[in-house]
Amino acid sequence: MGNSRLPDTNVEDQPVTNAEVKRYRTFSGSIMTGLWSLILALIPLAGILYVLNIHQYLRINLFAEQYVGLFLGLILCGIFLGIPAGRRADRNKVAWYDWILSGLGLSIGLYITIFYRDIILNFGYPTTTRIVVGAVAIVLILEAIRRMIGNAMLVIVLVFLSYGFFASYFPGVFKGRQTELSQLINYLYLDPNSLLTLLNIAGTIALCFIIFGQILLFFGGGDIINKLALGTLGRYRGGPAKSSVLGSSLAGSITGGPVTNVLLTGPITIPLMKKSGYTATEAGAVEAVSSSGGQIMPPVMGIAAFIIAETLGIPYAEVTLAALVPALLFYICLFIQVDLIAARKGLHGMSKDTLPSIIETLRTGWLIFPPLVALVYFLFVKGHPPQLAGLYAAAIAFVFLSFQKGKWKESFSLLRSMFVDTGKVMLEIGIVLAAAGLVVGVIGITGLGFNLANILAGFGAYGLFPLLVVCAVASIILGMGMPSIAAYSLVAVLVAPAIVELGVDPLAAHLFVFYFSVISNFTPPIALSCFAAAPIAKANPHHIGFQAMKLGVLAYLVPFIFVYAPELLIRTNRTIMWGEAIFSIMTAIMASYFLAAVLNGFMIQRMSSMKRIFAFLLSVCLFLPVSVWQYSWVVNLTAIVLAVLFIVYDWRTSKATATGVSCASIPNN
Repeated sequence: MGNSRLPDTNVEDQPVTNAEVKRYRTFSGSIMTGLWSLILALIPLAGILYVLNIHQYLRINLFAEQYVGLFLGLILCGIFLGIPAGRRADRNKVAWYDWILSGLGLSIGLYITIFYRDIILNFGYPTTTRIVVGAVAIVLILEAIRRMIGNAMLVIVLVFLSYGFFASYFPGVFKGRQTELSQLINYLYLDPNSLLTLLNIAGTIALCFIIFGQILLFFGGGDIINKLALGTLGRYRGGPAKSSVLGSSLAGSITGGPVTNVLLTGPITIPLMKKSGYTATEAGAVEAVSSSGGQIMPPVMGIAAFIIAETLGIPYAEVTLAALVPALLFYICLFIQVDLIAARKGLHGMSKDTLPSIIETLRTGWLIFPPLVALVYFLFVKGHPPQLAGLYAAAIAFVFLSFQKGKWKESFSLLRSMFVDTGKVMLEIGIVLAAAGLVVGVIGITGLGFNLANILAGFGAYGLFPLLVVCAVASIILGMGMPSIAAYSLVAVLVAPAIVELGVDPLAAHLFVFYFSVISNFTPPIALSCFAAAPIAKANPHHIGFQAMKLGVLAYLVPFIFVYAPELLIRTNRTIMWGEAIFSIMTAIMASYFLAAVLNGFMIQRMSSMKRIFAFLLSVCLFLPVSVWQYSWVVNLTAIVLAVLFIVYDWRTSKATATGVSCASIPNN
C-alpha cells in the first residue's frame, strides 16, 4: 500500500530544526559559509586519514596525541566561528573577538601536534610557554562548553577545577593531594590520562561510527526505519506507539543520541500517536523514553561502549554483546507498557491503507541492510578495531546506498553535505569529552576517586543493594542536563569502583552506571529528551517528564536485574549458563508485565485494588534474582505458576463479563 499520507522522514529533505537555527550562525556571505563548512569537513577528513594510517604510508610517524591536538584545534575553531557568544550577539557575521578565539583554539591544538615530541622528553618540568598555552586551552574549552552545552556542565567542570587547586585544604575524606597550579595545568592539558584520552576516543572510534550513522541517515536510512516500523506494527492496537518503540530502538542504535533520535522519529510517530488516541503528554513520553533507550542499544550505544571498553581494557565487541540482553529487556518492558495503555484506552491500530507497504519499503530500501551486516561482520567475526570496522562499514554503506539513489553525482553531493554535518555532530561530542577529560584529570591527580570509593564503600557495609541505590541516584543527578557520554565518564570514575569492590563484575558495574546516566535523559526536572519531544507533541515538557518516569519505571529496575543476575550479560570469556539466563529473562519479562499491569490498572480487563496488590506481590517475587537467596528459584517457580493462574482467571472472568454484557443487551420479546 502507498504511504502518501505519511510525512517524509528522509533526513536530506528535512528542514533545519529551530534548535539548529538558534544555535549556529547563519552566515550571509558565501566565503564565510565556505570557510566554516571547510573547517567542519576537515574534522571527519582528518580522522579518516589518521584511522587509515595514511601518515605511515607517507613515512610520517605520529603519536596519537599529535592527531588529538589537531582534532581539538579544529573543534575549538569550529565552535567559536559557528556559535555566537550569546543571544544578543550578531548571528550573521563573526565578531572580532570570535576570530581571535577561533585562531587561539586552532593554535593551542596545533601546539600539541607540532611540539609533542619535545614535550614528552621533559614532561615533568613544565615551561612557562607550556603553562601559558595550557591555561589558555583550559579557558577556551570552558567557553566552548558554555556555548555548546550550557551553564550546567560549565559549573560542574569549574567546581572540579577549583577542587583540583584547593584539594589539599579540604577536610576529612575530601582532602586531596596538594598540586601546584603549574603542575595541574600541565597535567590537565598534556597528560594522556586527562584531556587527551577521551578526546582520542572521540576523534577515532566515535568519529568513525558517527560517519557510518550519518551516511545511513543522509541516504534515507531514517525514512526506511520509520516505514518498516510503521508497516510492521502500525495495524495493531497502539500501533503508532509500538512503531515508535521499534523505530527508536533501530534508529538509536545508529545515531546513539536521545535528542537526535527524538528529532528523527518524533515528527512522524508523535502526531500518529496523538491521532490514534494517546494524549499529547503520553505521545511525547513514549518518544522520549524510546529515544533515550537508543543509547543502550548496540552497536553504537551513545559512544559510551567505546569508553567502557577503553576503561576496562576489553574488546569493544564484548561490551556490545554483553549489553544486548539488557537493552532488549528495556524495550520489551516499554513495549508492554504502551500495549497495556492502548488496551486500557481501547485503542485500535491504523487502517491498512494508511500504512507504508513493507514489501515496497524493502524493495526500495533493502540496501540499508548490507552495511549493518558488514558492521557486525567486521566487529564480531573479523575482530577489527571498532574504528576500522565503522569506517569499512561506512564505505560499504556509501557504495550500496549510492546505487539506491541511482545517481552518483547526487550521491557525492550528499557525501559532501554529510561531511559537514558530521563535523557539526563532532563539535558537541568533542567538547563534551574534552570537558569530561578535564574532570577525570582532576579526579586522578587529586585522588578524589579513591576517596569517594572509600565513602561509598561505607554504604557497602549495609549490603550491595543500598550501595547500588546510592550509586543510581548519584548517576541520575550527575547526569541531569549533561549528555550521557559526559555523565557516564564522570560517574564511572566516581562510583563504579565502589560497586566493583563488593565483588560485582566490572562490566556489570559500568553498564549499571551507564544505564542510569541514560535514564537521567527522561528523569525530571532536567529531562533533555522530554524537552526535545515537547514542541513536537505540543505539551508541557515537565508533564512529559513525569509521564516518561511512569512509562520507564521498569527501566529503573533493569540495571539491578543484571547486577544480581550477571548471566544476562553474554560474555565471550566465560561459559554461558543458558538455562539460568533463559530462566532469568523469562521471570524478568513476566515481572515486567505484572508491574506494568499494576501501574496501568489493567491487564486483560480493569483490575480491582486487591488484584493490583496481588499482581504487585507476584512481580516482586518474579524479580527476585536466583543469586540473592538459595531458595529464590522456589519463589520464582511458585510465582510463575500463580502468575499463569492469575492470567487465566483474569481472561476467563473478562470473557464471562463480556458474555454477560452481551446477553444483557438483548431486548426482551
